[in-house]
Amino acid sequence: MTYYRMRDIKTPPFAYVLNKEEVIHACSLCKMPFQELERRLKVEICTTESASWEERIAGRPMMADHWLIGDERFSLVLEDLLPGQFLHTEIDIVSWLTRTPLSMMTDPGGLLKERKHRRPPQYFYFKPKHHVGLDPKLLETFPPIRCTECRREIPEIPFDFQPIPDPEESGFRAAALKDLYLEGFDYLFHEEVASQVERIFPEMILERLVSEPMII
Repeated sequence: MTYYRMRDIKTPPFAYVLNKEEVIHACSLCKMPFQELERRLKVEICTTESASWEERIAGRPMMADHWLIGDERFSLVLEDLLPGQFLHTEIDIVSWLTRTPLSMMTDPGGLLKERKHRRPPQYFYFKPKHHVGLDPKLLETFPPIRCTECRREIPEIPFDFQPIPDPEESGFRAAALKDLYLEGFDYLFHEEVASQVERIFPEMILERLVSEPMII
């Protein structure tokens, strides 16, 4: 048993968290972030001009920095596919900006305009309810360092190694990693549902995490 990790989401549009420095609280000593948000996310969505762009993103996932976000329709579809696996918290869409392809070529620094909505869509960020640890073999290879300030154990795993979840903790259909705090906002989908996730949300880019540590 293994998990597929969501690496990214095909864009555009692009979503940016405007208050990222305020919402992420990190340890003063090791600088590792905590997963609980300090404040509500404030997000800006920017897209190239298209007559149908609002329709194309309705009910579909987007990424705003570390966080998976989506509208009410996306929330309902995700809950139907993976019931009880995610918590969702409302976010603030501060602005909707469009840039025409012509302006991108002629004036890349300007000609942004805000899209006005009669009723701003309700958007949420989604957080897995469950967490899985790293494979003990990986932790043996790269022993974690304990922070004397926050008391967490931070594994020093090179970036060219995949973050393999513990195969003994593979019972959750969706989860996040609990040992890698720099990667603590990961979205993992169990192999039994990964194909369904890809079919329903083809925008998601999923990477298979093999059952044992290996260099990629």
